[in-house]
Amino acid sequence: ILLALLSIAGYFLYKRRRDDLEKKKVAEFKAKVAETELKALRSQMNPHFIFNSLNSISDFISKNDTTQANGYLVKFAKLTRSILENSEKKWITLEEDLELMELYMQLEGLRLKNKFDYSIAVDKNIELDNTLVPPLILQPFIENSIWHGIAKKEKDGKINIEIKKEGNMMLCIVEDNGVGRSRAVQPNQDKSSLGVKITGNRIDIINHLNNTKGAITMADKEEGLRVALKLPLELQF
Repeated sequence: ILLALLSIAGYFLYKRRRDDLEKKKVAEFKAKVAETELKALRSQMNPHFIFNSLNSISDFISKNDTTQANGYLVKFAKLTRSILENSEKKWITLEEDLELMELYMQLEGLRLKNKFDYSIAVDKNIELDNTLVPPLILQPFIENSIWHGIAKKEKDGKINIEIKKEGNMMLCIVEDNGVGRSRAVQPNQDKSSLGVKITGNRIDIINHLNNTKGAITMADKEEGLRVALKLPLELQF
């Protein structure tokens, strides 16, 4: 009887400890989600980007180029508002996200005096208005292509964005013809920006919630860099 009582007590103590550990894991995961979402918003609302955008508008005004200043301001306001509106959303349509990316590239193109062109190609099997993606998931890679790759070139920069379907996954590719990682960073510097690290955390969270194998891979080209982002194919309905 004593042995049976001890066994029962031991089982309940084990179960209680297991439940406590499980609750702790859930709490830690929720904290990681909240922290990642906050960091993602901070990286998207980069203070340098905001300051430089306002500085560019001021520069156009000082040159009495009101047309450029007004156009830049309208695009900047639209992008900023969209980032804030989408900050509370887990997913937005691919169509909305690509519009934001195009707006972002147009703004950065103006700052660099149209130093680069871009193209966006989407697989015909992907429904733009029905496919969901995390907001601005590609923005850190596009930012790196512009400022670590193309900005260091004299001219003729190019960014190609391609979206493909691979089974139940979606492959998003950002490719540029910049100077490449070897010339973009100094020795001993971290080659991965904060935005890229945050994106990695966002994908880890998606993998955990959906039991998927999303990932980021980077490949150096003869000229530039190719980033491939694999995400679960999430549909709105």
